[in-house]
Amino acid sequence: MQPVCTIRRHKARTQKTGASRGHTLIELVTVIVIIGILAGLAVPRFFDNQVFEEAGFYEEVASALRYGQKIAVGSGCPVRVSITAGGYELKQQAASGNRCDPADSTWAVPVLLPDGQAAAGSTPAGITLTPVATYQYDGLGQTDLGSDLTVSIGALSMTVQAQSGYVLTP
Repeated sequence: MQPVCTIRRHKARTQKTGASRGHTLIELVTVIVIIGILAGLAVPRFFDNQVFEEAGFYEEVASALRYGQKIAVGSGCPVRVSITAGGYELKQQAASGNRCDPADSTWAVPVLLPDGQAAAGSTPAGITLTPVATYQYDGLGQTDLGSDLTVSIGALSMTVQAQSGYVLTP
């Protein structure tokens, strides 16, 4: 019996030109030049972090002012906030027995943060902190300010409300 149909198998032929196709020197140089241009534009943005420092210091000051108000309410002793071009600090009157001494005018006791450090900070280089001001939070959290105080840090600003002591940030 003879097969009705014969199937022939052929091996697929691959043609090689001798050398594998790669990237030319011109293509490689072009890519390197493009990467260099992009790096030249992007890298300076990573090193100019003044905007981030300004925002970070702004949040630090707002947090410190709010913390000072909470300490005054919690302890019943006034907290003095001093803001200068060089930074800020929070202090309390010295203790007399188990209470604060209202006769103490030195305000020598620094308000301590939960980690044990003094609630104070220095203005980073190139950033402005205005205005120079000193005010107090009383045991009810109110200030002795005659009117609202706007504190500016670079382009950012916050308001300390005179009546309530609330620190208003946008």
